[in-house]
Amino acid sequence: FYEATLLHVKSPTSIANIVANDVARELKRETALPFGAKEVAELVAMMDEGVISSKIAKQVFETMAQTGENPTHIVETQGLKQISDPALLKPLIDEVIAKNPENVAKYKAGNTNLFGFFVGQVLKNSGGKANPSVVNTLVGEALK
Repeated sequence: FYEATLLHVKSPTSIANIVANDVARELKRETALPFGAKEVAELVAMMDEGVISSKIAKQVFETMAQTGENPTHIVETQGLKQISDPALLKPLIDEVIAKNPENVAKYKAGNTNLFGFFVGQVLKNSGGKANPSVVNTLVGEALK
């Protein structure tokens, strides 16, 4: 399965993670998968291109396993695309900062461990749809 998927997309680490974890787990429950290597490659490509996060990819995989649907179709119909647009993320970040003035003060006083808290809150408030790397950058700018 790994080699067949690798023929469609050159992303050995991402493929290995999905095959070793998700595909293997599903094959313990079912004798066959309702999709093939091409669909797994499509899922990996969406992850690698930043269209979806790895967390969303797991959700999409579960739906694929249950329905046999194409991953792109699942992402589009369920509105699972990652939010990478700073204009859409900035209001979420501003809200988290406004609701946590004590933590902002602690962060600015040198407690940089709180950075992860702010990023986590933004990701949580976005329903897991915010692009983590974009959020990291924007939170860093907002807390300067």
